[in-house]
Order: sequence, then structure tokens, then C-alpha cells
Amino acid sequence: MSWSLVEAYDEALRRLKYEPRRALEETVRALEGGKSVLLFAPTGYGKTTLTEALSLAAVNGNELFARVIHVLPLRSVVQDLYLKLRRDSEKLGIDKREVAAQDTDFNDSPYFLRKVNVTTLDTFVMNLFKLPVAELGKVARGGGSHFELPRAMIYSSVVLFDEFHLFSEDGRPLTAAIASLRALADAGVPVVVMTATMPCFLKRLLSEYVELKEVRATDFNVRRELSVHFIEDPSFYVPPPGKKVLFVFNTRRDAIYTYRKFRERGVSPLLLHGKLNGRDRAERLSRIDGGELVISTQVIEAGLDRSFDVLVTEAAPASALIQRAGRVARYGGQGEVFVFPYRGGVYNREDVEAATRVLRDGGRLDEGLLATEASTPKIRETLRYSLELLDANVLTSSSDASRLMTYMCSMVREVSTVMGFPRGCYSPECGVPLSDREAYKLIAGGNHGVMEGREVEVRKMVKGDECLSLEFMRKGIDGIVVEYDSEVGAIL
Repeated sequence: MSWSLVEAYDEALRRLKYEPRRALEETVRALEGGKSVLLFAPTGYGKTTLTEALSLAAVNGNELFARVIHVLPLRSVVQDLYLKLRRDSEKLGIDKREVAAQDTDFNDSPYFLRKVNVTTLDTFVMNLFKLPVAELGKVARGGGSHFELPRAMIYSSVVLFDEFHLFSEDGRPLTAAIASLRALADAGVPVVVMTATMPCFLKRLLSEYVELKEVRATDFNVRRELSVHFIEDPSFYVPPPGKKVLFVFNTRRDAIYTYRKFRERGVSPLLLHGKLNGRDRAERLSRIDGGELVISTQVIEAGLDRSFDVLVTEAAPASALIQRAGRVARYGGQGEVFVFPYRGGVYNREDVEAATRVLRDGGRLDEGLLATEASTPKIRETLRYSLELLDANVLTSSSDASRLMTYMCSMVREVSTVMGFPRGCYSPECGVPLSDREAYKLIAGGNHGVMEGREVEVRKMVKGDECLSLEFMRKGIDGIVVEYDSEVGAIL
């Protein structure tokens, strides 16, 4: 006998001993009614419970979908959610082997065959649009692929896009996300788009391309008070004893610099950023609860269920500040936020300055601040149309998707990704994502490539007249050797 989604949600609450959330139940009822959902819920609301309830429905049978795919914007948080779902699987009565993850450095469900799948946007998009990640190298060298297998799994799933506001970068990330939503809607695949914050312009843009029922969490009455202060130099900030403090920088360079400054003072912070390999990242995430001081980049903004007493953050656009502040006093109480000046190089300066002005004038660090974001992301219509054509035309195949990839270099990222490997460890869990520019610089400096677990000279092999990641795949080069320090990550 199949379960209703409401029954699955109620049973998940009972087994996990969680309190019901009105917005999650409303979302489940909307899905049962054949509607896809745009769910607004604050950090700490418990959105992961929705994934767990839908997973229970997938395992026990229901009339809408056979599996769950949870899509995250950053590889840095895939492992965190994956481990949480596996921990809770025993309470839910789900076999741990049915919970899987797939990203650039971890892959135990290459075609989304498991009942519960956690993945990144780029992996999801390539699997949806006929470029299965597990066979990218084969396709790049002119071979065929089993592209219909992951597509069949996707089209028999419920798909959750988490932290959607982080997909909204100009160009490819947002375009690929929109194209995916349209393809899923055309096929009748149930979808939930989840976010704590979404600028008005992004919400309007989303409504132009796909129909979603809006659900807002109004039953989360955590008594939480944040005081906002401004400082000039975060390196002089002295963390109060016994308080959990989070530093967030807009660049990896500044995060590492401040980390080293604290180390010189005899303090041992936990450092997180996007140039750590999967092994070190997982190890640090496992220690984050016991650490009193965490220094991070934007990777902390997505899906990390941790609470701090104090946030020290570089100025950023409203949506980023709200996400960062969501890590403070997450479950109620009082928290402090210290904002230091924007150092440039990442965000639209006008958006940053507008948010800072409002806060300096006494504005609250909540959704009202989103009105300060004026920059509008742009859809790449050529890419959107090409992706939709790949999906809709049954005669297109991986070779057509490969030609698009050759032309665009990446379906999702504004820069392609080449894997960097610390000398002596060439498995995916040791890999660090590098941009073409970073990889070319290493090659010009004489760094070796990696092929089949051994180092090879690649300077003469690389012509540099095409996308480097594709050139590597066509020539069977797995990546480039990079200097790596287990304390601070890749040295670039």
C-alpha cells in the first residue's frame, strides 16, 4: 500500500521526534495536489525535515515519485547534508545504502539510482541535459553514454533546489537553474525551490519562467535579538571567552590571512573555504561543533546547520548578510554581528554599500534589507534555449550536449573547473577545484599533470586553444598537481 505524502511527513515527525512545521505540511499538501512549490523558510526552520519525509515516502512507495534528489549550490555542503541524512536514516527506518551523494570529489550514486540523492547544481544539470558526469571523459573523447539512465531517474523523482538564492549569479548558474526548472515542469516532475532570502527581482524573474505555489513559514517564533556593530579591522577583534564566533570573508585570501594572524596569537581557529579537498573539508565539518572560532568564506552561507553567538563579517549584499546572520543565535537568544568594510573583488559594490548604509542608519538585519539589492541577474538566452532543446528533442544525444559544452566551456559555471591534486594523492576525495586561469598558471610554472594515478609532463600536451577542462578530458588528463597544505588548503 502506498503512502500519502502527509502520512509520510507525520510519520517522519514521529520517528525523529520533531515538532510539526506548518509551512512544511503546506508544502507536502501542495505537492500532493500536483503543484510545485517556492518555499520561504528562515534558517533553523528545519527544511531538511522535508527531504527526510519525502525520502520516507520514496522508500515506502507513493503515487508521485520514486526517489528524492536534493540539489545544493556548493559542493562544500553536500557532505554535511549527506552525513546528516545517513545519521537520521536509522531512526527513519531507511537503509543507509539508499542515501547517496554525488559531486566533483565524491560519487556513490553516479546515475541517481538510490532512493535519496544529494548533489550539486552542476552535477544535476549535466546529468539532466544528457552529459552524465560519470562518463564525461568518454563523451569528451567522442564516445557515447548512458545519458537516458540519470534522466530517467530525475524524471521519476521529486527535486528540491535548496538555497536557491545562491544559484542567482549572473549568467550560467541562474540560466542553468531556470532551464532545469522549465524542463522538470514540462515533464510534470514535482519540484520544491527552497530559500530563506530572495530579492524581489529574482522572485519576479523566477515567476516569468515557471509556475510555483508560494509557501511562507509564519510559525517560527524564535525569540532572537541581533545587535549590529561596525569595526574597521577584524584582525584586532578579540573573541569573548566561551562564545562561539564565526568570521566570514568574501575572499579565501583574506580568510587565510586572518586565520594565520590568530594562529600567531596562540588561537586555533577552524578554517573553511572552497579550496580544501573533500577529505579535509569533511574532517573540519565533523569538528565544527567543538570549535569556538570558525573562519570561513561564503561556503558557510549554504545549508550548514550550526549556531554561533557572534558573527564578524565583511560587508556584502543584503542576501549574503542575512544568510550569514542566520548562523547567529539560530535557535533563539541574543547574538552580535560585527561588520567590517568591503574589500572589493566579489560583489556588486553598489549593492554592498546600499546594505551597509541602511544598517548604519539603524536598519534591521532581516528580509527588509533585501530592498537594497538593485542589480538584476541576466539570463543567457542562447544557453537557456540550447539546454531546453537538448531536453525536449528525443533525437539529441550526448554528442550534441558535448558540442554545446565545447562552445560554452561550461553549462553551469562562468569558469570551467580543472581538478588539482596534492602530490601523492590522486583520488577524487583529494581533488581541489581550480579555474582555467589557476590551472594554466600552474602548468606554465612547470607543474605536472595527473594521468591514471601517475604524474606526467603536460606543458607540451596542452595547446591552450580550447576550454582547458575539456582538453584535459579528451586527452585523459585527470588534473594538475598543486601544492597543498592540509592546514590552509591549496597554495595558489
